[in-house]
Order: sequence, then structure tokens, then C-alpha cells
Amino acid sequence: MPIRNPAPPTRRVATAIAAIPSEEFHRLPGAVALPRKLPIVRAASWFHVVNRGIDHSSLFPTPEARDGFVSTLERIAYRFAVELHAYCVMESHYHVLARAEESELRRAFDELDTECSLRADTARFRRMAFGRHMLQVTRYIHRNPVEAGVVQFPEDWCWSSYRAYVDSLCAPPWLRSAAVLGCLGSIGGRKRYRRYVEN
Repeated sequence: MPIRNPAPPTRRVATAIAAIPSEEFHRLPGAVALPRKLPIVRAASWFHVVNRGIDHSSLFPTPEARDGFVSTLERIAYRFAVELHAYCVMESHYHVLARAEESELRRAFDELDTECSLRADTARFRRMAFGRHMLQVTRYIHRNPVEAGVVQFPEDWCWSSYRAYVDSLCAPPWLRSAAVLGCLGSIGGRKRYRRYVEN
């Protein structure tokens, strides 16, 4: 039976959060102090990173485990010279579309797997050239929960970057969606992306 995950924040709430200066936000209870700027990534390649549980075991059996993975993604985005462009966290595996030098990317994901205490196989790093086929890659990533039968629509799964792709107010500052959305034009790319993924 498909489940519906918590709805994305309303525009009023998201706008209020966005209006908080970063130096004040980091003083809020529970806020994680992070550098104010993302690292600059140079001379990098594109990779589709996939990892699964050993012997098909569950990597993220609870919502809290999936939340923890997304929080760790945020930390490595600020800690390493790695651009994160799309992701989806399922119970048994994860997908990430990233741009970085391969050695830096491997260091980042070694740390990610360690921080999340994952009983996982060695992550696979599929190198690819940038182009319109990135739309197909992100569509595949974002439709994972739908194809698995756990939700009816990609937006219903809150442990992926899909909501950030279709609503800018749901996009965290560490997620880089502009490059893929740019393949659909400079204006109206989010609406066209929604139609492309959901049709």
C-alpha cells in the first residue's frame, strides 16, 4: 500500500526560514554549524554513486536512519570538494548524482558510509559525461520509490531530492539542481522537469 510522507514545508514557513540570517540560524537550538560557503569544485567528473546493503540487508530501516543519511550528505557537501546534484535514499540502498574528482568523492563516501555505520557493499562510482541524458539519470533516481511501490508519486517520498527539483523553496543550499534543470531551459525548467518525471 503506497504511503504518503510528510508534505513539504508551506511557502510561508519556507520563506520565514530563508529570511533568517545564517549567523542567527546557527544559534538556533539543534542547528548544525556549517561553513557559510560550499567548497569550489574544479577539474571534476560526473558520477552516479550507488550502494546497497550486504546480502540485500536493510541499510535504512527507519525514517530516522534515512534522515540521518540526508544530514550526513549535507555535512560532506560542506566538508569535501564534492557537488551533490541529486539523491534518493531507499531502505536497502541509495543513489547519488555527484560531481567531483574521483579521489575526493571516494574519500567523502567512505566517510559517509562510516558515519552512518552502514553494513554496505563497496560503493560503485559510475563515471559519465554531462549532457541531456542526466535528465534520464535523475528521473531514474527520483522514481525509485514509485517503481518500488512504496509511494504513488515521487514527491510523496521525502528522502530524495525530487521536491527540491520541482519547488525552489524546498531546495537546501547544498543541493545543486541548476545544472540538470538547465537542460530543460532557463525558464520554466522545474515545471517541465515535473512533467518529464511524472509522465
